[in-house]
Amino acid sequence: MIENNICLLTDSYKVTHHYFYPEGTEKIYSYLESRVGAEFNKTVFYGLQYILKKYLEGSVVSQEKIDEADRLISSHIGEDIFNKSGWEYILDKHEGRLPIEIRAVSEGTPVDVGNVLMTVENTDKKSYWLVNYLESLLLQVWYPSTVATLSAEVRKLANFYLEVTGSAKDNLDFMLHDFGYRGATSTESSMLCGSAHLLSFAGTDTIPALTVPQNYYNDSDLYGFSVQATEHSVMTSLGPEGEFDQVLNVIDNAKNGILSMVIDSYNYRNFLTEAGSEGSRMNSAINRFLSIEGNKVVFRPDSGEPVSTTIDCLNILEEGFGSYLTDEGYKVFDSNIGLLWGDGLNYQKIRDILFAMKSNGWAAQNIIFGMGGGLHSSVNRDTQRNAFKCSAQLREGTWFDIFKNPLDSSKKSKTGRFKLIKDGKSFKTVAIDDEGEDLLQTVFKDGELVVEDTFGDIKKRALKYSNFL
Repeated sequence: MIENNICLLTDSYKVTHHYFYPEGTEKIYSYLESRVGAEFNKTVFYGLQYILKKYLEGSVVSQEKIDEADRLISSHIGEDIFNKSGWEYILDKHEGRLPIEIRAVSEGTPVDVGNVLMTVENTDKKSYWLVNYLESLLLQVWYPSTVATLSAEVRKLANFYLEVTGSAKDNLDFMLHDFGYRGATSTESSMLCGSAHLLSFAGTDTIPALTVPQNYYNDSDLYGFSVQATEHSVMTSLGPEGEFDQVLNVIDNAKNGILSMVIDSYNYRNFLTEAGSEGSRMNSAINRFLSIEGNKVVFRPDSGEPVSTTIDCLNILEEGFGSYLTDEGYKVFDSNIGLLWGDGLNYQKIRDILFAMKSNGWAAQNIIFGMGGGLHSSVNRDTQRNAFKCSAQLREGTWFDIFKNPLDSSKKSKTGRFKLIKDGKSFKTVAIDDEGEDLLQTVFKDGELVVEDTFGDIKKRALKYSNFL
């Protein structure tokens, strides 16, 4: 079968809708929003340019794709269901380019929930059916947008606790590290999620994400970085009796820079006690490594209850390596010692750890976090309550407002055609004829990408939000 056949990138039931719309339909106007009631009160819009460039840009319809789709739908649903003539019209009239216009807010912009983020309408009245046919594909922007939002909110949280504990912010860009490639549902999802994370942070182990800025966002810069680190296959190589010997082997062979070591292969308390015991072989090796300017050792407990284990580790490290106070009176290690918690995290657990550290007198700069499944696969479309709905239809030259208003009022949809304006510091969705500068801009029209953002510009917009600027 043909990969990325645009005729098949939809839900089955949408294939039947071309003959259900009222007679005389000329245009369908639909929109995307994050509904009120989302987990976070703003959504950082991101990922549309990736979808457009990968799936919609250029001549994407061919006779071969149409014929393949016709055969598949005939078996899948029934004969004479697939809109073969509609697709052939696009092929013949528009040379396979999709006659739609997409308007959207600039990527990286944090928009208050309950507002329009994107609108879609057809530019050829014979292709009215195409707009919501594309919903299934276009709505997948929910995923990178939700991950971008989650990472931005974690950065805000980290920034807050760094400030209240008088911490240095040198390491803010690396306070949340992406560990999620292995937990992603696919390599493509890891790329999208990983790149969304890079809008707020620079730490990642998801190498495929590094290709997105270059391949889809016109940016040759590198936005993600990592360090040398061990895993359990390394640390358990010599068994329980040889654990400390293996630590020496790791340290002796480590390159200069940051070294992250997992410490819970057997007993993290014994590991940290030995590491900080003056005169022990491990302590001598660590101090030898740390004597080189720019070197740092990060200890990573990888199991246990996150809050209590973090506080326990900090206390043990203090006994061995000491601490001093920030200007706000919170304990901090020398900059060449750190702790990394990367097991089972989500936004709430990170918040709980940072709160507990503050409550126990520890500065936030002592820790960084790693998130895998919590970043890549614990979000869903309902996290930010993303929805794509039709709000207006043009029939025989007249626009009709369309909306749904179910008993569940939280799912009431908007009506009419819109623009997005700035109302003070907040955003507001208003009727298309109302006053105010429309922040929705045409990004795609008739198969062509009209706006091409760089990843760097998108990142600046996201950071402006997460840094309280």
